[in-house]
Amino acid sequence: MRKRVCFITLGQSPRPELISEVLEHIREPIDYAEIGALDGIAREEIEALHSARDTPLVTKLADGKEIVVSSSFIHKRLESVIAHVDRRGHDFLVLLASGIFRSFDTVTPLVHGQFAVDEWITSFVMGTAQLGVVFPLRKQASDPVTLQNYGILIQNYQTVAYSGEASRIDETAMLLQSVDFILMHSVGYTNEMAEQLARESHKPVVTARRVIAGALHLRLREAAGAVEHGLVEAGELDLLKRLPPPEEPLTGREAEVLSLVLEGHPNKEIAKKLGISHRTVEIHRSRAMAKYNATTAMQLIRRAMIESPR
Repeated sequence: MRKRVCFITLGQSPRPELISEVLEHIREPIDYAEIGALDGIAREEIEALHSARDTPLVTKLADGKEIVVSSSFIHKRLESVIAHVDRRGHDFLVLLASGIFRSFDTVTPLVHGQFAVDEWITSFVMGTAQLGVVFPLRKQASDPVTLQNYGILIQNYQTVAYSGEASRIDETAMLLQSVDFILMHSVGYTNEMAEQLARESHKPVVTARRVIAGALHLRLREAAGAVEHGLVEAGELDLLKRLPPPEEPLTGREAEVLSLVLEGHPNKEIAKKLGISHRTVEIHRSRAMAKYNATTAMQLIRRAMIESPR
């Protein structure tokens, strides 16, 4: 039976280009509804309630035009909207947004966009690796609230503002030439933008919408019972397929573990999903990495996303 999902965005619905890209990533047939935190509110009213003292957030109105809104205003709107769609028969609610660092109490399982991004960061960026975070507004790239939240996750990071113009890709790539990995921290950034930045920077680049879609995909697979039984579809091995052949063939279990590693999941979560011990995950992971002559997942991601032919 198709799962029923309600996508919640910060702006106004519908967002066809955003939803269509998420659906491509999750690779699961679903029935979905869409609602925006600013639905039914005129642009003039939104702008009148904007406060320069708040953390700014960028989103889109129904006409496709961008607008900057205050985080405090959006938080109040999200409380109302989420309460409205909760208990309405959906299997999952998806807060399809980043930059919202507060939690929401729901009866319906909620895939919280920012929390999914946080988990992704903690899974990949460890030790001396440096993360480049791209924001749509310059103030976001220097906002103390945002940076404090990321400082909890990783001490070694660099931020830059990029509003999405193709002409600024070169500049953005140059500013991030010293980082190891780039996160485009807004659901407004498209896969096309990420691919262009990856070509210019020669760094692995991931968008917030891709991370959130991945989190939803796993929740759907978990609900279907496939993840717990260790079943991995061929589509989930895309990153492995883009890597050159290992020195020795991977076993089925090594491929399962490594595919989840490349999706950004920590060992403990992989163990739970596959129904094996944490120690067994470590063994399969280390053997698979050794076959690729890699010491970190980041090395493999770089090969899969940048160095290997597309």
